[in-house]
Amino acid sequence: MYMLIKRGLKNLLGLFMAITLIVVFYKLNKYPIQLKSTQRESGTKYILYWTSFWKFKDYKIGFGAEPFETCEYKNCFATNNRTLKPVEEFEAIIFHASIYNPKTAGKPDRRNERQVYIYSNIEAPAYLSPNYAQFNSFYNWTMTYRFDSDIVHRHDKFTEEESNYELPSMKVVHNKTKLIAWFASHCETSSRRERLVAEIQKFLPVDIYGSCGPLKCEKLKGDTKLSSPECYDMIEENYKFYLSFENSICKDYSTEKLYNALKKNIVPIVYGAGDYSLSAPPHSVINVNDFVSVKELTDYLKYLDKNANVYLTYFEWKKKYKIVKSSHACDICKKLNQPLVKSVYHDLRSWSRGKSDEICKNGQNFPMIVKNIL
Repeated sequence: MYMLIKRGLKNLLGLFMAITLIVVFYKLNKYPIQLKSTQRESGTKYILYWTSFWKFKDYKIGFGAEPFETCEYKNCFATNNRTLKPVEEFEAIIFHASIYNPKTAGKPDRRNERQVYIYSNIEAPAYLSPNYAQFNSFYNWTMTYRFDSDIVHRHDKFTEEESNYELPSMKVVHNKTKLIAWFASHCETSSRRERLVAEIQKFLPVDIYGSCGPLKCEKLKGDTKLSSPECYDMIEENYKFYLSFENSICKDYSTEKLYNALKKNIVPIVYGAGDYSLSAPPHSVINVNDFVSVKELTDYLKYLDKNANVYLTYFEWKKKYKIVKSSHACDICKKLNQPLVKSVYHDLRSWSRGKSDEICKNGQNFPMIVKNIL
């Protein structure tokens, strides 16, 4: 009898262990793996593009090790091949938040604590409506145009670099026979920039190119949303000012048009919610937020138009600074080589839009110069 009981207990113990192993195996396959260690391992850092960046499969960064060859840290490798290695072994996985839908693009089924999921976006949240809640506690890093992102990804940036730049001659300035140009394809915007432009036109002529005006200029080959380099050459030769008015008045948001203008000998007039001391070199732009009324702004533009020496001070920065491409590929690789600091975005909507939607301005939150004309 004793032997029967002993044998029965053995069988029960074996059955319990088998069930336990089955449950563990099931959980490991259904839920992400969580490893305790947060120390970085040496060697190659693998980066996986889980989605494309709009139509760019290589995220406009590139594939393989080549994008990192000129970086401080060169030991990174980028791919969109999900089967190159087990998904939990990639050091970073990048998701383009503007288009990422787990139902169609899938979702990694395994994960570890040393791995980072990167929220990538360069669009203003005013024009995004993702289901933020489904991504709470999903992302570890942000990679956006905002300066408080973990990785700052902007169209361009400025760096301090002295050069032999010479100011335009008086002849060049006098040959700029037109005053203000604007390239625009979105004609009704949350920033109400179209109202601001219409008000400026009551005082000064504004030549509007694109869908929102009567004038046309050649588009960039392969991207009908962007103006060609020849268009910027044309405005540099003929105009003194360019309107760099954003379609959304959101924290730090600015488009490539600002930097395209800064690269030329033309003064951008900016309208946005960013800190332009971070976005643009010193005394390189005219910020509409610095004026109470459109008349005050246009009076200042008339003054610059008649005083070439003062107008030319807006190009002095080119002797000490330079506009360069954003180096977010190098920034990713550098951050992957640093000690891992635990980071999780538990409330993605609050980070993107603000707890009270304060990240983007509208209506009564617009600057005085715009509120006065609405």
